[in-house]
Amino acid sequence: MKKIIFILGAVATLSFSSCDKWLDVNDNPNSGTAEKPRAEQRLPSILAQFADGYESAGTRAVHVTHQLANTYGASTRNYLLTRWYSDAAAANWPWQAWYVNTAVNLAPMITAAEEVGAHHYVGVGKIIRAWGFGYLADYYGVLPFQEFDNKDILTPKFDDAEYVYSEILKLLDEAIVDLQKEQAEFAPALALGDTYNKGNVENWIKLAYGLKARFLSHLNKKSTYDPDAILAALENAPQTAAESTIYQYVDQSSTTTSTAQSALQYVNTSAATRVSKLYIDYILNRYTGAPSGANNMQDPRFALLVPHSQEGDGTMRASVGVDFSSEKVLTGPSAYAYDAKTNKFDSADSVYVQLREAKAANGRILSTGTWYNHKNSKGLLLTGSEMKFIEAEVRLRKNQNDLAWTAYKDGIKIHMEIMGIPANTISAFLASTSVVQSAGTLTMSHVMIQKYIALSYSPEQWVDMRRMNYSADENGNYNETTGIYKGYKRPAHVYEQSYPSATDWPRRFAMASYELNFNSAQLRLAAPNYDLPTYINEPVWWDKP
Repeated sequence: MKKIIFILGAVATLSFSSCDKWLDVNDNPNSGTAEKPRAEQRLPSILAQFADGYESAGTRAVHVTHQLANTYGASTRNYLLTRWYSDAAAANWPWQAWYVNTAVNLAPMITAAEEVGAHHYVGVGKIIRAWGFGYLADYYGVLPFQEFDNKDILTPKFDDAEYVYSEILKLLDEAIVDLQKEQAEFAPALALGDTYNKGNVENWIKLAYGLKARFLSHLNKKSTYDPDAILAALENAPQTAAESTIYQYVDQSSTTTSTAQSALQYVNTSAATRVSKLYIDYILNRYTGAPSGANNMQDPRFALLVPHSQEGDGTMRASVGVDFSSEKVLTGPSAYAYDAKTNKFDSADSVYVQLREAKAANGRILSTGTWYNHKNSKGLLLTGSEMKFIEAEVRLRKNQNDLAWTAYKDGIKIHMEIMGIPANTISAFLASTSVVQSAGTLTMSHVMIQKYIALSYSPEQWVDMRRMNYSADENGNYNETTGIYKGYKRPAHVYEQSYPSATDWPRRFAMASYELNFNSAQLRLAAPNYDLPTYINEPVWWDKP
């Protein structure tokens, strides 16, 4: 009996081991497993994690560009950013969100897609890879690229942003080819995993061309700058609101208190966030050389971009903007609280309305919030509006003022369309003297300030300000006559250790602490001054001749 049992056991063992082997050899690539998810199962998480890092980089950048302000806090991250100082708390998340949450998942997704002929997923993967490394190169100047995902290298070398650029432009070209291929018969449709463009392959192709135009436009200080190459890319880039790549966030419900699905810019801002005077001045044309005339009209985006608060009598008032050139920022603005019993705020600094929307228990609106940071807002990742402003810049450089003027107006129009402004209101504004009404009077400042508005909450806003040299002259001194970003001055609370000279401007973010702690030897080779306070005023490669 024992012998029989032994034999049966051996047969059973042979049977099950043979079955396991058969399953190993014949894995069905169309069926995902815990160890091997399919491409369409991987992509939604990749896109969500990418948006997290990208939009979080944007929130940080626009504190540096003085679109957003923060209540006083000597060691508060966003307050420090308005001083042009980035510490580890500010530097870490975009780095981690890219390398840990996004980049390492791209190669497995591309491999899974290639196994079943899902060429569109391969193309999307290459776009995200190019985009992520591209914006980090703009942000930090140096970063691991060639060796970042080599499991045998624990301390990958850093590559300069110039080399990274050469590689990401190749990736975008490859992505366009992949997206134009016909998918294999049983390949998953892109719509199954695409939370950005809902499976619209043409929009992804336009996005790739749009990113090419964006990255090439960054090179205006270099001898390799090629306006015609930018225009060629723009011909195939997004031209309308519908062709833009926009991430629509969906909150759990209208009453939920969870932020699990809320818009990134709702999560990234808080009751401590404010808008700046510079931002309001740009929206309302209150800057040197702004368009003006007898037919002025308030920008219809003002009510959506600047938070409003309800007065005790029920009327609404717009927030006052924080003036970074004033002494106010040395100790303020201060936080405030609302007392429903007295129907009053406890601080006069309540005139600086908090950015995050809020309503008191008695129904009084404490803040309307803004279009970008409502819980179910959109993330404007790359839009037709941005492309038109890039075109306007290039046309001005080529002395094609008529074409520049048309592109400038189209940029404003598309941004307003995305924001849901009624068509008749858009037309009225574009016909008003609040918009430049002749090609001959259009300046680079007009174009870039409108682009600044359209790129609210975007890391591209800071890229533009750096490559346009802020509002400084050729010697680096603030000059409101020749400078592009009129009114963007050295803040009164500037971090002087990093910016000891009046000609010093913010040029890059500090390196993430992970690299300081675990990869400092390789970092030192690429960025010898990384641990000096003045490192963050060193230009990245495209920011110098």
